[in-house]
Amino acid sequence: MRENGMMIDLDLIKEPVKEEFEALGTYFNSFLQTDIPIIDRVFQHLIDGGGKRFRPLLVFLIAACSPGKNSEDAFRLAVAVEFLHTATLLHDDVVDQSDLRRGNRVAYRIWGAEPSILSGDFLYSRAFNLLVDIGHLGILETISGATTEMARGEMLQLLRSYSTATTQEEYLEVIRGKTSSLISASCKAAAYLAGFDEPAVQNLREYGHNLGMSFQIVDDVLDYTAEKGVFGKTTGKDFLEGKVTLPLIILMERLDGRERRQILDIFIKDSPEDGDFQAILDLMEKHGALPGTMEVAGRFRDAALKTLDRVPTGPCRKSLESLADYVLERCL
Repeated sequence: MRENGMMIDLDLIKEPVKEEFEALGTYFNSFLQTDIPIIDRVFQHLIDGGGKRFRPLLVFLIAACSPGKNSEDAFRLAVAVEFLHTATLLHDDVVDQSDLRRGNRVAYRIWGAEPSILSGDFLYSRAFNLLVDIGHLGILETISGATTEMARGEMLQLLRSYSTATTQEEYLEVIRGKTSSLISASCKAAAYLAGFDEPAVQNLREYGHNLGMSFQIVDDVLDYTAEKGVFGKTTGKDFLEGKVTLPLIILMERLDGRERRQILDIFIKDSPEDGDFQAILDLMEKHGALPGTMEVAGRFRDAALKTLDRVPTGPCRKSLESLADYVLERCL
């Protein structure tokens, strides 16, 4: 997770595709181009809010493993997957009635639910326009399948809200759909674009799956550990919304009857207090729930690294390896 004793630098990971990554904003605007000002304002608000643009980075790194391929198609794919991701954020913020994302007010709180949802719908449709323009049926099938899995994962999470009986297997099924599916599909689609053979395409799909699982598990740890304002997260947000994630699941597995009842009493409260969240944190520290969760994330990271053997050695492969470590390191 460290190179020569130094923290992994995301800018160094981007270096092999720095030019493409820096041009991404221009392509966002050129591929959107609406005649409806509110859509432009909503999307610009999200762009200005930052974000790592993790999925486009994966597309560029994998596509760059095969120089000479159509770079315009790489931009179309990178923008399409980011449009899809952004659309889900717009929808999720309405469903969750969120206030902040990446440290900024969410679009839903500025313009209301209807413009946010409809802007998300527009981004979905525009993403598929771009995928059709690429003209590769395998890429279109891959990304469209991921959108179905994303919707399924979000619905499963909603159905399991406030259920402290949720198992690790059920949790992993949720995040496989809501997060890992699009990351995995982005990698697989980029592999098609780069002209990899079928075994390599499937390996990169697995790389993306394991990377996405690790990414979401670490995100769920950050809900309990991130300092207020750091990473743009509101600490305890998922917990207060009744989302049962892996840290809480592992904690419940390690509690005795009295402590389990304490957790249940907190969960059924209409309005949990700050002291309730701190009580959860104290129990997690006592029972090692957060290190236990990071061990699971580490196993997915290790699995991701094992799938890169068919990727040619070089700067792009090195960045893909470092990215797997970087995802884990956000909590360390």
